[in-house]
Formats: sequence, structure tokens, C-alpha cells
Amino acid sequence: MTPGVYLALTVTIAVAALTPGPAVTAIVARAITDGVRPALAINAGVVTGDLLFFMLAAAGMAAAAHSLGDLFTVLRWLGAAYLVWTGIQLWRFEPRDPTSSKSAGHESHFWRNYGAGLLLMFGHVQAMLFYAALLPGFVDFSRLTTRDIALVALTLVIVIGGINAGYAALGARARHFFADARAQQTLHRVAGTLMLLAAVLVATR
Repeated sequence: MTPGVYLALTVTIAVAALTPGPAVTAIVARAITDGVRPALAINAGVVTGDLLFFMLAAAGMAAAAHSLGDLFTVLRWLGAAYLVWTGIQLWRFEPRDPTSSKSAGHESHFWRNYGAGLLLMFGHVQAMLFYAALLPGFVDFSRLTTRDIALVALTLVIVIGGINAGYAALGARARHFFADARAQQTLHRVAGTLMLLAAVLVATR
């Protein structure tokens, strides 16, 4: 892979990552309500899903999205259901004194948030098709080396993970502007609405 091709591929991945979708919406919503750590756990699951899709595409297995269509449909609906459940919980949030305890939720549940991000990606068949359609335009598979695969995988982790982390930081900063009970409730309802929007995006893709 030449430096020019690698640069073009990196820019394309960055533009795709910067475009808000279900994953970004879920990350921002979690950051708004619970802070950076839970949002980064979702981000880790999302990046893992991206890596798996890239590996499948690189191995020439993108056709699995068609042959296993029913399975991917089930996973997509499970991901949407989780987002709906989370959105409802956020809407039912009861305001509390932020100095007396931490925001109730999911700060310590790394694996639950990680699993949510991974499930979100498993239900996103278009992500696999994106890699399957994208890679042939940049990579000559007849000359693809282990080094090339490792380089692209590292790029995915840095670019997608970094951009999503930036979104998480922005969401977390927003929560510090809302300290009183009414503002907390408003913030959680905004986050709940974002989660429900992400569920719609997942279910209709």
C-alpha cells in the first residue's frame, strides 16, 4: 500500500467516522448522562465491531451479510431494543443532588456498555458492506500483506476511536452546565431522546 493510497483511505475513514450515526448518538447520550468512562466503554465496543467487520471484509467474507441475513436482522433488532430500553430509563430519571452521590447508572458497568457498543455494530450490516465496498477501491487484495492489514486495523482504532472519544468528551462537558434538578431532568430527557433516535436509525437501516 503506497503512502498516497493509505492517506486517502485514512481520510475516507475519518469522514465516515465524523458523520453522526447510531454509534455516535449512543456515545454522546451516555456521555451526557454518566460521563466519559461509560461512553468510552461503548466506544470500545463500537471499535471492536469495526475491526471485526474490516477483518471479515479483508478475508473476503462480506457475503456473510447476505447469507446470514436473518441473524443480522435479529441482532439489529436486539440492538434497537436495548437503545429503546435505555432511552425509556433516561426519560424516567429522578433528579438528585449531584453532590450526594454519582449519577445512577452505568459508570461501573464497563462490560455492559462495551457489549452495548458491540451489539450496536453487529446489528449494523451496512458497516460490513461499507468495508466490503470501500477496501477494493484502495487495496489490491492480490498484494495485501499482513503488514497492510495491521496498519489499516491500527488506523481504524486510532481514527474511529479517537473521533468517537472526542464526541464523548463534548457530551460529558455538556453535563457540567446542568447542576440543578430541573436541568438534570431536561438533560436526561435529551439523552433519552437521542437514544430513541439511535434505536430508530438502527432499526431502519
